Amino acid sequence: MHPTDASRRNVRLLYAYWFMRDFQLWIPVWIVFLTIEKGFSLTQVTLAEGLFLVGVICLEVPTGAVADKWGRSRSMALGALCLGGAVLIFAFTESFALLVASFLLWSVAQTLMSGADMALLFDTLRAAGDDARYERVLGRGHALNWAAAGIATLLGGPVAALLDIRATIFLGAGTCLLTALLALALWEPPRKAAAAPRQHYLRSIRSAFGEAWHTADVRTVILLAGTVIAALEAVHYVIQPYLLDRGVEVGVWFSMLQAPMILAGTLGALAAARLQGRIGTLAILGAIPLIGAGAFGALAATPGLWAYAALPLLFALSSILQPVATGFVNRRIGSEQRATVLSIQGMTTALVMAALAPGVGFVTDRWGLPLAFAGAGAVALAALAAFGAPLAVRWRRPEQASATIAADA
Repeated sequence: MHPTDASRRNVRLLYAYWFMRDFQLWIPVWIVFLTIEKGFSLTQVTLAEGLFLVGVICLEVPTGAVADKWGRSRSMALGALCLGGAVLIFAFTESFALLVASFLLWSVAQTLMSGADMALLFDTLRAAGDDARYERVLGRGHALNWAAAGIATLLGGPVAALLDIRATIFLGAGTCLLTALLALALWEPPRKAAAAPRQHYLRSIRSAFGEAWHTADVRTVILLAGTVIAALEAVHYVIQPYLLDRGVEVGVWFSMLQAPMILAGTLGALAAARLQGRIGTLAILGAIPLIGAGAFGALAATPGLWAYAALPLLFALSSILQPVATGFVNRRIGSEQRATVLSIQGMTTALVMAALAPGVGFVTDRWGLPLAFAGAGAVALAALAAFGAPLAVRWRRPEQASATIAADA
């Protein structure tokens, strides 16, 4: 098959893969399932999530190296199967230990899939001489992620009310099998030959860390984007408690009020490439933490549902940032270590979230939602001060600005 035809086929399969992976009917009710039906506190739920993220931290880069060494499509398929297993365990959770076991298997699934899909996409487009479309295609892919989650959110509440919440979990496990089959159908594009011989597995991990760390802009963008994405996505843990706190019961309206957040994520992903073309990468990296902190501040200060619009805004900001940041990194690293280096950004997000998620749960249980919202906003501002300011200073130098423009062209 000609690389151009294979590339087009791969993009279509990736779109289907991303949609099916996130079409999980339990999305709008999983925290309700654990806290109301199973009796866990939000602190316990977010602590288990923190342990999940510790697993992600430990596995993110090694599984990225697995994808680089043994194939991105195989890694994605194995991840989808592990996700199905984790979802099934989740359905039968009766103790905190079993909940942790489910979440740890989930971390294996997450890390096998993350980075591998973006690396395969970039090399697919590069094989057809079309890598300039990376942000646009990935943005559409993220839009499909959001669309799948949105449809699942609209259906999940009514299905849970009609049957029960566990039924939505079983259906989610079934979609994971279809996702794995789609991954196995993907074409593995040829990779750009490295100047040095192919490295041993562990040595390739060390080399990827070295490449990311010693390339100043790559290091800074990974730290900035990884931390800000973690802060923005902390809102996911408190959406359902927020709605319950405002008197919204599980059912149609419970799903309907979560759907605009998914729509906002979809629109943000679709707008990412256009925004980058209009205002540039640096402006996006600087504006998103500021706007996100403002949205968290509104949620912290406003009673009732009057600040509800801030929730979809946070989803949109996160979905804009991901393709812009990974596109920046992709253009500054070699093909042989692409999935491994991209996994470092995922690991950064997981590292911050591993501390932030239990903190958000504990603060919500102890002091309430307003302080939890304020804490997440403070993390976004701290990331901007620590990493965004040095990045802006470097990019104002004429020689650095020229190099950046050339790399992004």
